[in-house]
Amino acid sequence: MTKEQAVAFLDLLAFSNHVRDNTKDALLAFTTYRTILETKITDDLVHPPTSYSNPILQDLATRHSVNSFNHFLPFSDSVFISSDDPNLFLKQLGSFVLHCFTFTSRQYQNPDDPSNPIKVVHKFKDNTIIEENWYSTLFRGSIALGEAIPIELMGIVNSKPQKIANLAGKAVVRAVGLESKIKGPRIVFEKELFEKLDSSTKVYTAETEVKGLYELLWTGFHYILSNGHSEINDFYELFLPAVNLWKAYNHTPFSEHYFKFVELVVTGTLKVFDANGHRDIAINKVTEMIKSQGLEHKKKQLLKSYSS
Repeated sequence: MTKEQAVAFLDLLAFSNHVRDNTKDALLAFTTYRTILETKITDDLVHPPTSYSNPILQDLATRHSVNSFNHFLPFSDSVFISSDDPNLFLKQLGSFVLHCFTFTSRQYQNPDDPSNPIKVVHKFKDNTIIEENWYSTLFRGSIALGEAIPIELMGIVNSKPQKIANLAGKAVVRAVGLESKIKGPRIVFEKELFEKLDSSTKVYTAETEVKGLYELLWTGFHYILSNGHSEINDFYELFLPAVNLWKAYNHTPFSEHYFKFVELVVTGTLKVFDANGHRDIAINKVTEMIKSQGLEHKKKQLLKSYSS
C-alpha cells in the first residue's frame, strides 16, 4: 500500500467537439500542455526554487514548479496527476492549468473575428494565407484524496511491447466520479481535502453550488500579489478572453461552460485580492470591466457575495 495521495483527474474541455470540427487543430491542445509541462520541468532543473535567495522569488518559483507531481499520466484527452503534498500540489496544479490557458489566450483578447475568437489567420509575404483554430486549452477536473497505487502494465506501441505506467485505487475512482458534477473549466474536490489545506492554499479555493464540493480558483494564480494592488490591472488578460469565448459560444449547448469560466475569472480574482486587503480596489476594477463589455445585466451574478 502507498502513502495517501492527492489524485487529480483532468479532462480537456470540449475536446471531442473540437475533434469533430477539426482533428488537426484540436490536437494542438496536446502540444500546449506538453510545452507547459516541459518548460516547468526544465525550469526545475536549471533554476530550482531553492536556487533563489529572495523569499518572494523562491515562493513564486515553487508555485510555478511541478516538483510535487509524483505522476503525470496522460491518455487521450485526459490526464491523471498525483502528489503526496496536497497544499503544494493544489498551488502547482493551479499554476499549470492557468499557463495552459494563457499559452494561447492573448489571441482571444482581440480576435481577428469576434464571432469566432479561436480562428487565427496567418498571412505570408507570398500572399499565402493559412487559417488555424487555436482552441482554448481548458480543463475540467477534480481531485480526490486517498489510495493511489502506481502499477506497471504491459502495452503495445507501434507493434512493439512496452511497459506503461498507470495508477489504480480508490482516489483514482473518486476523482473520475467527481469530475462530472460541475460545469465549466473548474477543478473540484471534497471537504475531506479542503480540511487538510493550510490558510495560504485556502485563499485559492471556494465552495461550489454543489453541496459538499469545493473548487480550486486557479485563475487567482494569475496575479503576483507581492506586487501589491496594481496587479489588478492585469485582470483584463483573463477576463477579455473568457468573455469573448463566452460571447462566441452563447446560445449554443456549450454556453454554460464558458459563462462558468467568466464567473471563475471574477471569483478567483476577487477572492485573492480580498484576502490581501484590496477588496474595494478589485471590485471597482472588475465592475468597470463588466460594464465595458456590456455585461451589466450579469453584474449581480458575476459578483455574487461581493456585491455592494
